Amino acid sequence: MPTRFSQKTLSIARALIESVHDGMFIADHEGYFIMANEAFERITGINRQEMMDRHTQHMIDNNWVPVAVNLEVLKDCQTRSRIVRYPSGRQLLVTAAMLWRDNGNPAAVVSTLRDLTELNRINEELKNSQVMIERFKKRIEYLEETLGGGANRLFVGQSTEFRRILSMAKKVARSDATVLITGPSGVGKDVLAQFIHYQSPRQNTGSFVKVDCASLPANLLESELFGYDKGAFTDARIQGKQGMFELANGGTLFLDEIGEFPFELQAKLLNVLQDRQIKHLGGLQAIPVDVRIVAATNMNLEQMVRERKFREDLYYRLNVIPVFIPPLRERREDILPMIKHFLKVYNQNYNTGKNLSIDALNAMLNYDWPGNVREVRNTIERVVVMSADEIVTRDDLPGEIRKALHLDAGVGTFPPRSAGAAAAPGPGAAASVPLRQALAVAEKDLIRRALESSATLAEAARRLQIDLSTLTRKKRKYNV
Repeated sequence: MPTRFSQKTLSIARALIESVHDGMFIADHEGYFIMANEAFERITGINRQEMMDRHTQHMIDNNWVPVAVNLEVLKDCQTRSRIVRYPSGRQLLVTAAMLWRDNGNPAAVVSTLRDLTELNRINEELKNSQVMIERFKKRIEYLEETLGGGANRLFVGQSTEFRRILSMAKKVARSDATVLITGPSGVGKDVLAQFIHYQSPRQNTGSFVKVDCASLPANLLESELFGYDKGAFTDARIQGKQGMFELANGGTLFLDEIGEFPFELQAKLLNVLQDRQIKHLGGLQAIPVDVRIVAATNMNLEQMVRERKFREDLYYRLNVIPVFIPPLRERREDILPMIKHFLKVYNQNYNTGKNLSIDALNAMLNYDWPGNVREVRNTIERVVVMSADEIVTRDDLPGEIRKALHLDAGVGTFPPRSAGAAAAPGPGAAASVPLRQALAVAEKDLIRRALESSATLAEAARRLQIDLSTLTRKKRKYNV
């Protein structure tokens, strides 16, 4: 039976809880209802008169709530909080705590109920605002690069092949057809993917979201792509997480290095492309997604299909509109504009006024650039930072260029200290280049070489003798 309190005590308690904006529910030390305020009725949809002389268990028995927090507190006298959905349809944060008598015996358990509906609405609006801010930020970055103001602008050229690719990309952008961009590493496949998105109507309805399929293990890639519900696996966020498909809804999802997409996940990706809906890990509900897919790889997918390393049905689903970007050695007209562009960019970045000598320029124009646009950009940055004089000579060029063109003898993969300023700048260079900046350039160059000479990120990490996670982080840091 419910514990009896004096009328004076009850009157004071009733006046106190009615002055509180949050819902209040008080039960005695056995769990029987004592009182609740008007806010409790308003936010829960439960008539407090129906609880008179009843045990809290009555709410559970009538399926008004799935759990009673105050009854949990009565078991061990420990204060606790839970989010509970009530008949009103609202999610409430319920916090219950024991109330003690002067003699140390339990007197009652007091529950406060805070409505999270408004807070959730504000959070949702904030999330939507952040998505819009990120979308506009990416749009501004793209416009800056298009206008020549960005240091990462790679899509520069004047050759017939370059203009053909650009024209094709503009036509493709007007549709929602899936695009497969192929070509060797470093030619700018990711930049072309961004170009297609920002030339399309989807630039106004969604974001450009990039997924690096090579940098994540299969289990992590699955959760990143498709999202997960709470409790889907150990260490999962309590509120679950949206996947990349949902983040790209209305926009473009760029699957970079699709050739390294785990075989065991390819059937699931195929189903999403066919059905245009996803399911979270640990979830049953189908979630529709409106996403334009652009994929890219430097691998021969046709050969991988023949070797049963890539699903044939997925290949044909991705290869709706193929776009091939040839290596730089096959479009030499683009080398000079790129050199000029990156020289201007890095002179501005480092507040220098470096220029190339005729010999250095001729050497660069005759070099095959196996690393393509990425190698041009990194080489220009390197000579701008490391050269001792305002005029960059061929002796300042990286060892691999001098070796390939036989500009000096006995040059290995890494140039010796006497081979030029790139490896060991003279006193003037040491005085003008901060140590941190020089170390960053050297680290970036080592990472670039390891990536270009390795089949996978894991192999590159082993060569550099660092963790895969460290390599992935530095790869992003230096935009390699």
